[in-house]
Amino acid sequence: MKYLLLLFAPLLAAQSVDLSGEWRRSTDDQAAYSQPAFDDGAWEKIRLPWTSFPPHGIYWLRRSIALPPGLDRTQAVLTLGPIAEVYEVYVNGVRIAGAGVFNNRYVAQIAQSRTFAIPPAVFDASPGRLHLAIRLERVFSSRYLQSVAAHFQGGAYVITDTANAPRDENELLFGRRRLARAGNLATAALLLASGLVFFLLWIFQRNEVQLFWLALLAASRGAFDALGYATFAPHTYPAWPNWVIMAHAVNGAALAQLILSAMGIRSRLVRAGFWFLWALYYVLILFNAQGNAGGYNDLLAFACLCFGWWRKSWDQADWPEWLTVVSLTLAVMAHSNTAFRFLRGNWNPPSISMTILSALLVFLTLRRLNLDRREKDRLAGELEAARLVQSLLFNAPASASGTATIDAVYEPAHEVGGDFHWSRVEPGGAVLAVVGDVSGKGLKAAMLVSVVIGILRNEKSSQPAQLLLALNNGLAGHTGGGFVTCCCARFDPDGTVTIANAGHLAPYCDGRELEVEAGLPLGIAPGVEYVESVTRGERFTFVSDGVVEAENARRELFGFDRTREISTQSAQQIAEAAKAWGQNDDITVVTVRRA
Repeated sequence: MKYLLLLFAPLLAAQSVDLSGEWRRSTDDQAAYSQPAFDDGAWEKIRLPWTSFPPHGIYWLRRSIALPPGLDRTQAVLTLGPIAEVYEVYVNGVRIAGAGVFNNRYVAQIAQSRTFAIPPAVFDASPGRLHLAIRLERVFSSRYLQSVAAHFQGGAYVITDTANAPRDENELLFGRRRLARAGNLATAALLLASGLVFFLLWIFQRNEVQLFWLALLAASRGAFDALGYATFAPHTYPAWPNWVIMAHAVNGAALAQLILSAMGIRSRLVRAGFWFLWALYYVLILFNAQGNAGGYNDLLAFACLCFGWWRKSWDQADWPEWLTVVSLTLAVMAHSNTAFRFLRGNWNPPSISMTILSALLVFLTLRRLNLDRREKDRLAGELEAARLVQSLLFNAPASASGTATIDAVYEPAHEVGGDFHWSRVEPGGAVLAVVGDVSGKGLKAAMLVSVVIGILRNEKSSQPAQLLLALNNGLAGHTGGGFVTCCCARFDPDGTVTIANAGHLAPYCDGRELEVEAGLPLGIAPGVEYVESVTRGERFTFVSDGVVEAENARRELFGFDRTREISTQSAQQIAEAAKAWGQNDDITVVTVRRA
């Protein structure tokens, strides 16, 4: 059998012509190029399979071949391997077939082998030779389709008879390309995983909006690769299906937002102009007559990169300067099909660059979150230290045998607060009690509390009005625009109680609210005189506004009536009742019980 095949091999070879080898190419379009007599000697020489990317628009390929003597002209067929372009074939000046529609830039066919019959009459135009001319048009999507099917690679390019024409080539070619595109599944999985990581981080860090945009950036490209592999088919392929447009739009929006954030742009006008140009880019993709808007993306992104560098705004970025440059550069490359053109084979260059970008951004984000956690731990330690210092400022409630017993509870809304209480026993047995509230919250209010306590400790007078005057003079001009409310009471051994108030809540005596003059809060104006009120009673209760302004889930305040009703209870019970109702401010309760 082997010897029989060797015997008939020359005969089989004589019945076909291999079209690989040297061809001529022209990048302009003239009808005369299809004619056998046309001289193409000045055209560019290329070889089949084509290794260079075809020109944009319409171009021609020509070749002249000698007819094999054993070819059956009545059964002659022309087989062209995978071609992604729209094309039409001329043999000896006669158009014998075509694939696709010229001047339709939104639909192209997947590159596949096709076999066309050659009419017998064609051979009469040039006896003994065939002049082949192929008119091709690189449509709008064909550059995109090069990532779907390699251009002019694989398959047979041959003239033979019907019996010897290649069969099942498309199925084999499609299987090989599908296997070659399996690398996209790996990048899709990595990108989708990165998007999930960013999204979960954003769920726990809602104030970090850039995590949301990073999730969209990675997930949109991952979805693009995954859907591109899942919808890959051996036949006609729409250039821009809806999911492609959606993936590109989401990807571009996320990238644009990240560029704006990295450059630290705050101007609404600049941001609006940026978004307009970015949207214009996608309009050009869809409607540009030349179908060649890909370069605009690179120019726009790099222009923003240079603009950000010029503004010296990298100090506002969330990561180091050189990493910002690398990440933005990779983002631009990920959006350009011209990037990484040296790569071939099973990997899609934009997906590779986007995967590298996502991995880099995951590292940068985790690094930043780690730094944020360390900073929060440091601040928490400092606040805890401030809380301990503040607790040391508040002395233990003073009590004088035979005069009064003081009980105090302080519940700050945060680590440190702006409420304060202070007491002192005078040499004659009188007891001074001071309760106050600094406007505002947090560390600033706590620092002002320390100033108040310092003034109280150094003031020698035991008169409530004199104490408030000293506090007011010491705080005037040093509150940073705030103020301090304060109520001061002196409990004498003879049973009289002298009270002076500076804008604080009136105290309660034996279950009723005392009528005392409010006075101007401390620190607003110097030289204010405060009025003293004299009264008697068994049990006095002083509270801060955190008690009456406690608010429950139904937005109901604890209020003055409830405060008055429980004012005869212990300080701890009053504070717990207000806290259980719904604490939203510092709570301070001081109770004074006469002996």
